[in-house]
Amino acid sequence: KAGPDEEAVVDLGKTSSTVNTKFEKEELESHRAVYIGVHVPFSKESRRRHRHRGHKHHHRRRKDKESDKEDGRESPSYDTPSQRVQFILGTEDDDEEHIPHDLFTEMDELCYRDGEEYEWKETARWLKFEEDVEDGGDRWSKPYVATLSLHSLFELRSCILNGTVMLDMRASTLDEIADMVLDNMIASGQLDESIRENVREALLKRHHHQNEKRFTSRIPLVRSFADIGKKHSDPHLLERNGILASPQSAPGNLDNSKSGEIKGNGSGGSRENSTVDFSKVDMNFMRKIPSGAEASNVLVGEVDFLERPIIAFVRLAPAVLLTGLTEVPVPTRFLFLLLGPAGKAPQYHEIGRSIATLMTDEIFHDVAYKAKDRNDLLSGIDEFLDQVTVLPPGEWDPSIRIEPPKSVPSQSNFSVSYFILIKFF
Repeated sequence: KAGPDEEAVVDLGKTSSTVNTKFEKEELESHRAVYIGVHVPFSKESRRRHRHRGHKHHHRRRKDKESDKEDGRESPSYDTPSQRVQFILGTEDDDEEHIPHDLFTEMDELCYRDGEEYEWKETARWLKFEEDVEDGGDRWSKPYVATLSLHSLFELRSCILNGTVMLDMRASTLDEIADMVLDNMIASGQLDESIRENVREALLKRHHHQNEKRFTSRIPLVRSFADIGKKHSDPHLLERNGILASPQSAPGNLDNSKSGEIKGNGSGGSRENSTVDFSKVDMNFMRKIPSGAEASNVLVGEVDFLERPIIAFVRLAPAVLLTGLTEVPVPTRFLFLLLGPAGKAPQYHEIGRSIATLMTDEIFHDVAYKAKDRNDLLSGIDEFLDQVTVLPPGEWDPSIRIEPPKSVPSQSNFSVSYFILIKFF
């Protein structure tokens, strides 16, 4: 069970808390700036190293560091985020719970349903590139190279610096995760006990996925649920994606049911948590997800009972299949939560896109798996920011969507992404 992060965190000055930044009227009138980031392929000359390089070298450095402590000497310090990241990624992959996997990332936003009650609505997803639910909510956009606000990257860093960070949480249901996160927030003073139930209720609201509406209209009523189950419960596809092969992917034993569902009969979680309804799964998209992939869920939204934002970054160990949370049945490894006062939904949306896009960056992705504390995550963000190149004002139209390159350089030899930032006045 994960406990509060008691380590003192020193901000090296990359940014400060910007969620509640206030500007004077004169400042707004005299200067306005918007920053856009463009996610593009990196070159072979990149100094960013792949995680499989230099493991023995860095493992030796860790042993030297431990021996220094035993001899009474000070351990080596890391002057730059890049040095710390190289050390983090240099650790041996002998710990199965921290071996990086391919990630599918989904962002859900809390919104009103029919103007009456809240629900989580899927708005974007990432494999290698971003896809958004188009206006009207009827279809997905084509994958495109992500563009980010520089301001939102700084706000994300502030969220990790000041929010709740819980690494290697052991939980089997979303209810357990919510309770542990809320206990931590209350203990650290981020959340008042009086509104605990309000936040918990919001966290456990139903998740509505983009493909649900499409499948409802596509499936004829005359088709039986048994037919749906036969088509969508292909054991080869399930095994390829780790649903049948790994006991950590889904709790209990999985059986095909007459209703086209898969249910867990073991003791590894609640019955509700271990049921997958394949009539609601887009199997065409499921086939695009690499074997053994895990999920990263980003939850952002605004509510009327909070006076200040609450933030949590959670890494589960092991990953857990949380049915209904993700549009495809892959186990969840990471959760990022941002809830704040009403009126700042676009700001929360951009912060959510920032963490989701960071998860597609090879270096930060590996840091997220191997991080031992909050400072490791901050170093991952700082190393990411160190790769930024700023272009002169007016050189880029932020409304343009960049198509993915026809061929992406292999990630087996080097990192493939960095960000170019463009400034507008």
